[in-house]
Amino acid sequence: MIKTYLQIFFTFFIIIGNSQTFDTNSSNLNSQFQTTLKQISLGKSNIPLEIDGSTYFFKKPQDAVLILTDGGNPISLKTNYNLLNETFEVKSEDGLLNLAPNKINSIKFIEHSFVVFDSKFYLLITKNDDFSVLKSFSLEAIEPDYQPGIQDKPNLKYKKSNTLFIESNNKLSQIKVSKKAIIALFGKRNSKLVKTFMKKNKISVRDNKDLKLLFDNYQDILIN
Repeated sequence: MIKTYLQIFFTFFIIIGNSQTFDTNSSNLNSQFQTTLKQISLGKSNIPLEIDGSTYFFKKPQDAVLILTDGGNPISLKTNYNLLNETFEVKSEDGLLNLAPNKINSIKFIEHSFVVFDSKFYLLITKNDDFSVLKSFSLEAIEPDYQPGIQDKPNLKYKKSNTLFIESNNKLSQIKVSKKAIIALFGKRNSKLVKTFMKKNKISVRDNKDLKLLFDNYQDILIN
């Protein structure tokens, strides 16, 4: 596991070393960066709603490398995934901009990678020549019950949700996140083998690293 983490860590910084670097925290943002941002964005981010808690994937924007669909040089910047808008935001001189999925191939962080499928961002759990395991994230807003005229209207509350998928042959299929459903993906005759592996390695079907370990070990027997 340590070896794998180090490989990801060094790969990330090799990419950074070969990318265009823009300091989005500096007051002296260069015009090249601003032009690039406008080219790969959908425009300004929506005005934040009054919601209790954070609507972001990370606690604060993280260093990332953008791999563009046009094959241009990767771009190094800070960004964060807005669960409410379901897109990545980048700070610009005009405010927050939403990145356009159709202009981006992938976004790589030190410990996470996001890819684009059908104009939507997905967290990449694992990938091989036959399939990819992806996870989408969203935010479901919930208006708390209250008594108008007696109580002040409370801010919206929310529930973070995610959905697991397998992408194969350019087709996306949703996976039910349960132990039984995950085991069934590998076929009935392999169920005992997979159950033993999951028990031995204490696999949680809700843990991304555990899912990667499972699918990487049994990728050859997955039923597509």
